[in-house]
Parts: sequence; structure tokens; C-alpha cells
Amino acid sequence: MDTVQLGIRIPKHLNQRLLEYVSQIGSSKTEIVISALASYFGTTDDAPLAERVTNLEKKVAILEAAICKSRQVGSVD
Repeated sequence: MDTVQLGIRIPKHLNQRLLEYVSQIGSSKTEIVISALASYFGTTDDAPLAERVTNLEKKVAILEAAICKSRQVGSVD
């Protein structure tokens, strides 16, 4: 991927939230900002691979929980 460097200034409270989020998910600030910009512009294909994989893992977990729940409901009858 061809990249350029971008320097920005953000409010301290947003930076603190960014740092907390980065430490929670183990990603970089750059990846989070790229993902946020891609989402804002509606081009999620530009989001970093790690972010896309994380989103897919969350969706799979939701589907697995729904399948498990539907099986439990079906076995009670």
C-alpha cells in the first residue's frame, strides 16, 4: 500500500480515548485512524486487514451464539 505521512492535532480527551482503545484491542493508532477514515468515507475495503478480521470474528461469534441459542430452544420442545 502506498502511504503518506499526515500530521494532525486532536483534543486531549480524544487522544486519551484513542490510547485506551489501542491498548484494549492491541492495534496501532495509525490502524485505528485509517479504519475510522475508511468507515467515514464508506470505503471499508481500505481498513487495515487486522481490523477487518476483528470485525469478522465478532460477527462469527454473534452468529455462533444465535445458532447455539436456536438449538437450545429447539431441543426443549
